[in-house]
Formats: sequence, structure tokens, C-alpha cells
Amino acid sequence: MNQNNNKEEQKFVVEVLGENHVVVGDLSRDYLEELADKVNQIGEEISQAYPNIPRRQLVRLTLLNLADQWIKAQEDKEKIIAEKEELQTENKELQEEIDYLRQDNEELMELLQEVD
Repeated sequence: MNQNNNKEEQKFVVEVLGENHVVVGDLSRDYLEELADKVNQIGEEISQAYPNIPRRQLVRLTLLNLADQWIKAQEDKEKIIAEKEELQTENKELQEEIDYLRQDNEELMELLQEVD
């Protein structure tokens, strides 16, 4: 869990799926608790759906759910990046069209002034 070599590593105890685990890293307690809360939330949802599920199965299903969420988030991120690039291209084309129309407008205004 080493996110940044500039930070000092700390040691925390966190409860995940009913067991205490020691985590050493350069992360904050708040962030670690947020991670544990997410894992515990998913584990609780699975436990509620399958009350008699063995612990090992609960852990595996929790991991699969987290992996599924991560992959979907990555796919969403890729879609958003592609949409952003498409919008940037459209914006550039529209800006070029605006520039063309402004130039055309200026030429028409000059012609109009010559007629007056």
C-alpha cells in the first residue's frame, strides 16, 4: 500500500470482514478506514443475501465484487476520456466554424459599407 515514498510509513490495525488486520503503509487512517468500510459494506451485503455462507466464500465473493466495481470504474473512465476527446474535437471544429463565419461576416460588412 505504498502510495508515495515521501510519506512516513505508519502501522494501523483495521477490522475487515470481522477480523483485525495490521496494515503498514504511507496512507492516512481515514483513507484506510474508508477502504475497510467499503470492503465491510460489500461483505455485509453478501452476508445478508447468503446468511450461512462460509467465511472463505464470503471473502472470495467480496473480492470478486470489488474487482467487478474496479473494472466497471475503469471502463467508465475510458468512456469519459473518449467522450472528452470527442467533445474537444467537436469544440475545435465549432471554433473553426465560428472563425470562418466571423471572417465571412466581416467581409459582408465591408461590402455593405462600400454599397452605402
